[in-house]
Amino acid sequence: MITYAGFRLIEGVIARLPRRLAYALGLLIGTAAFPLLGRQRRALEANLRRVRPDLSQPALRKLAWRNWLGHTKAWIDFFKIPRMDRRKLSGLLVPIGTEHLDAATALGRGVIVVAPHMGSWELALASWAARYGPIGVMAEQIEPRRLFEHVFQVRSRMGIKVIPLSRTAARDILRLLGEGRMVVLAMDRDILGTGRPLPFFGEVSRFPTGPVELALKTGAPILPAFCVRDPHDRYVAVGDTPIFLTPTSDHEADVQRAMEQILATFEGFIRRFPDQWHVLEPIWTGEPVHASVTFPSPPAQAAVGE
Repeated sequence: MITYAGFRLIEGVIARLPRRLAYALGLLIGTAAFPLLGRQRRALEANLRRVRPDLSQPALRKLAWRNWLGHTKAWIDFFKIPRMDRRKLSGLLVPIGTEHLDAATALGRGVIVVAPHMGSWELALASWAARYGPIGVMAEQIEPRRLFEHVFQVRSRMGIKVIPLSRTAARDILRLLGEGRMVVLAMDRDILGTGRPLPFFGEVSRFPTGPVELALKTGAPILPAFCVRDPHDRYVAVGDTPIFLTPTSDHEADVQRAMEQILATFEGFIRRFPDQWHVLEPIWTGEPVHASVTFPSPPAQAAVGE
């Protein structure tokens, strides 16, 4: 289990190191840790097998290894970004598709950004908050509580409002959308176990429909997006074409169509960058997935509707 003291110690060391040195240290630790993480490693390989069924077992293991190293870098950047100079931060992000985000925000109904767990969103969120104002992000309630509160405070200073993942979180999201704000929700994991069965990479799993339900209720557009790391360790944040939903008399069919469209878009993102889809919990189990305290996703990514 990650303790509060242990987390703060790692955070303090990593935050004060030059980024390259922090990467070197983190990758050294990650290299030693990966063989010991049997459950997480098997889940990662099983997920990637669905994405790349053509790969041999050695090639799949190599892909999972690259994925893990990228996941490690994402954690290092999570520790470093809050203390980085804003001018330096802007140089680490390449935004693509900002015209789609501008078109979505122009309606004044707020924007629901949906994303898979790819790359690291901390930098993109800080940049967007500086440009568009406070942004809401739904996050898993990691333990201990003191650690969650610390992460909450760090991100609040960056203009990011953390919405704890729960069945009552919709009220906070509705308020932000009513203010014309952006809300970022990852929806490639069904953490609460309340999702709808849907096809994903040719196999049925469950996915949260909350973002679609909110869009149908409020008229807020949905913006599929993803964030990946380039070969120079900069981030590329890509906004796809907005989805504008029009409710019909058949609500269930509306939700089904929108979910299938979003998941098909996610498949395209993940197929292009499977080494950057960082999900270390099984997706295709048919059972609820519970948050992992020992090795959670970086909080910038842990938005589920999480």
